[in-house]
Amino acid sequence: MLSTFQYKRLAGIILVMVVGFGWLYYRLFEIQILRHVELQAKARQFTETTRILEARRGKILDRNGRVLANSVPTKIIYANLALCSNRVDQIAQTCGPLLGIPPVELAGRLRASVQRSTGGGAGNHKAIVLKRNVPVADWQALSSALALESFGFGKPLLAPAEKAQLQKLRHKLLFARDTQLRRYPYEQTPSQVVGFASPPTNGFGLEGVCGVERAFNKVLAGENGLCVSAQDAAGNELPLHRTQYKLPSDGANIVLTIDLRLQDIVEDALAAAVTKYRARGASAIVMNPRTFEVLAVAGLPSFNPQDPGASPAETWRIPAFSDRVEPGSTLKVITLAAALDLGLMTLDSGVYCEQGRYVVNHVLVRDHEPYGLLSLRQGFAKSSNIALAKTALELGSQRLYYYLTNFGFGRCTGIPMGGETSGWIGPPADWTTMKLTRAAFGQGVCVSQLQMAVAVCVIANEGRLMRPLLVSRIESPQGRVLQQFQPQFIRSVVRPQTAQQVKEAMKAVVAPGGTGTLAALDRYTTATKTGTAQKSNAQGFIPGRYYSSVIGFFPADAPQVVIAVALDEPENGYYGGKVVAPVFRTIAEQIATCLSIPPDKVERAPAGNLAVQPAPPAARSVRLVVGGSSRKAPVARQTFASASRP
Repeated sequence: MLSTFQYKRLAGIILVMVVGFGWLYYRLFEIQILRHVELQAKARQFTETTRILEARRGKILDRNGRVLANSVPTKIIYANLALCSNRVDQIAQTCGPLLGIPPVELAGRLRASVQRSTGGGAGNHKAIVLKRNVPVADWQALSSALALESFGFGKPLLAPAEKAQLQKLRHKLLFARDTQLRRYPYEQTPSQVVGFASPPTNGFGLEGVCGVERAFNKVLAGENGLCVSAQDAAGNELPLHRTQYKLPSDGANIVLTIDLRLQDIVEDALAAAVTKYRARGASAIVMNPRTFEVLAVAGLPSFNPQDPGASPAETWRIPAFSDRVEPGSTLKVITLAAALDLGLMTLDSGVYCEQGRYVVNHVLVRDHEPYGLLSLRQGFAKSSNIALAKTALELGSQRLYYYLTNFGFGRCTGIPMGGETSGWIGPPADWTTMKLTRAAFGQGVCVSQLQMAVAVCVIANEGRLMRPLLVSRIESPQGRVLQQFQPQFIRSVVRPQTAQQVKEAMKAVVAPGGTGTLAALDRYTTATKTGTAQKSNAQGFIPGRYYSSVIGFFPADAPQVVIAVALDEPENGYYGGKVVAPVFRTIAEQIATCLSIPPDKVERAPAGNLAVQPAPPAARSVRLVVGGSSRKAPVARQTFASASRP
């Protein structure tokens, strides 16, 4: 029979066992249930390795296959913090010169990273980035040099532990990850169109920041691969124990409609013009009026995509696409086209220009020169504000608004680029006499240079509007065409006969007496329109600040190239016909040579002159357009001759 003491001892043993099993059960519950996710992550940290296999970013090329942007393989060099804790100064002295980093700076970075690593928390990392974008050959040379370094172990004979540590420092201290560096062979040509790419926040691959790099980022970037595998105690991957392996899919190539030869011509001409006329900036577009392809587009000031941070962020945009401007007299092309298309007037209709000062409904319209009776052709060629204001009054706000929007103003063109402005045109119901007359010659409305170029392409293309093209096709890395972008017809804006009449009026601009004589070409007939708009802000017009422009095409009767050029705030002169027309001529002549465009100008006797001829005594009735109404008035017989080709 058991004694009382034995019962107590048995009870104590049972109690200890119950408490022990209870504690063991709690620990198992905590590990298996409560901290399962946390401990599993820690276990994976030591037993599993995950590598991102970076896809190579696609190229950007011009229409002739010249590479505008490319990616080259590089390395990101890391330091293993686990090997740095007790030899920071020696490592800095050894690796600093090899990496091109001052040893004092490197020691400070390593010491701070080791402290964060051992301190736990969000800053706990096993490695630190020492240098990015290291060429592969430089990394190989660096690895070979490290294998011979002593890392401060000066003794010839080392203890086994020291020898093992030295071997780890030589072969495990630094390691590298594959990455890529974006290269732009032509630097600032055409930087605003191409844009640039930089490493994203997660550190893998490249991400477009602006231009085509951003607009087509997903296409160019491709898709990264992934490798998940087990690793040994030394951190080496065990390829036979891979649980996931996906190869990267390299990005596709983007082929632009840009012709680098024409781009060089445009950028050189703009740079010379900015210097000569001391302009704040400049922009230009060259387009094919048959396909609406953008052959060149440039803006100054620009930036170097290899070092974009050296230039203000505002230089990264494409001014011709993103800037809203009052176009000035170049918009008279639309007013003229609307009146001709509706049959309200002809090029030979007479318009009395009030000797340069016209008041209607208490609204004053001025001309830069005092003109009397002119034909509509002459009024357009001489850029008479009064002639086109009276034309707009004849049209009315609803019809002028209809043609402006039908030409594409007030909405984005659909070109596949971010940052494009839609411009601004107020609702016609709000147009007063002042707004209507000002809109006739490009004031009170905002457009982009691209919209103006597209509108003139419509005239050159017999009245047909098409969607502008900047990207020709998308190709696989092997050169196979994945997507081809074809010219896309949108609508007919004006009749072909109207477009032909507007061409005739635009040819008169470069004839003697017109505002664009300095834009005339020696071997090609040219059709242009000049513009000079005084810039404004909320307080009104800004004295001395102008947006000067010329837009046109050649050969005039069979257009192959549309060119729009503008100078922003030129100081040495400001009339578009004086400061921008010579730039237009320079660009046009060089493009004609580059594209081998056959000349179309032949010598022949002049057919007439823009100057008003002396009036014979006989009289006849001529239709005058005055303040939106027409009337018959007896005037001296007048012949309005067509503009002769110089």
